[in-house]
Amino acid sequence: MKYDFCVGNPPYQEETAIKETTNGQKRRKSIFQYFQYAADAITKQCSVLIYPAARWIHRSGKGMQDFGMEQINSPHLSKLIVYPNATDVFTTTEIGDGISIVVKKNQKETNEFNYIYKSKESDVEVVLESPGTDLIPLDPRDLGVIAKVKNFVKKHKITYLHDSILSQKLFGIESDFVEKNPNKVTCCEKDTVINSQDKVKILTNDKAGSAGRAKWFIVDRKDIPQRQEYIDEYQVAVSSANAAGKKRDNQIEIIDNHSAFGRARVGLKSFKTLNEAKNFFKYANTYLVRFMFLISGDALTSLAVLVPDFMDYTSKNKFLSFDEDLDEQLFKLFGLNKQEQEYVKEVIDNLRKKQGR
Repeated sequence: MKYDFCVGNPPYQEETAIKETTNGQKRRKSIFQYFQYAADAITKQCSVLIYPAARWIHRSGKGMQDFGMEQINSPHLSKLIVYPNATDVFTTTEIGDGISIVVKKNQKETNEFNYIYKSKESDVEVVLESPGTDLIPLDPRDLGVIAKVKNFVKKHKITYLHDSILSQKLFGIESDFVEKNPNKVTCCEKDTVINSQDKVKILTNDKAGSAGRAKWFIVDRKDIPQRQEYIDEYQVAVSSANAAGKKRDNQIEIIDNHSAFGRARVGLKSFKTLNEAKNFFKYANTYLVRFMFLISGDALTSLAVLVPDFMDYTSKNKFLSFDEDLDEQLFKLFGLNKQEQEYVKEVIDNLRKKQGR
């Protein structure tokens, strides 16, 4: 094949040394999309580019919303090959998003493209239509389960959990809060009981930057920067790093009604009563819900976009009985057949094994 242009080993992201995030880490932004834009501008026939997969396919992360939408719906997109394990392509390189090989042909003007998914567990090739605003899963085997979940949500007019997720800045507690206010905090344990209305427990990093670890402290209530009304409620929260996904999904927990938390956690929902929080916690730990969390990846911008939200987590819920087996109820509600049930369980069980749980 004759190549008019060849770009070797371009960088996937740019590290901005001048600007830093609020937790002291250097900002990084994806730049691989600009190579695709350039290829689109100068290509007359065909282009083949290789870059990280999940973030643009799921339109998650800074700068990926518009690019991902345009890319996946481009009439010139001919073939998309995804390797979820980057080391299958580049043996010495770890890329959490996996690798995508993007083939575009300028003469093609249809809304279909070949999608190939290659992993040790499966090697699947399907023809997909441009999805519009919908997210496509990385693994095509997920499509059947996703379709049934979407049909149920539409039929019963419920919503998705993403719509109710609380801001990562809910209480305004930044990762450097402890370092900047050493005289205002006292170390404590998670189960420490607070008897004073003037005191609050907070879960936040002990120091800014990657060296910081989430720990519990006691502070004066008046020192919580904002949204103090949420202190009196129960939040079900997950780690904001790889939230609810492949590495940190075991960090889901109930934050009691005497506590607040920093950016190390993100609240999925907030409840007036402990019973509601416990019911939702059980729901969030079911096979199907954990599976639907994984579909949209780990980025906060796409967290739980396909996780159904029943909204009512009291004993009056017309769909679920929280005192009975939720896994069986959900499989039946969404109409998953035996094969689909076993597949969902296999994905989650394999994930647990990898995490050593």
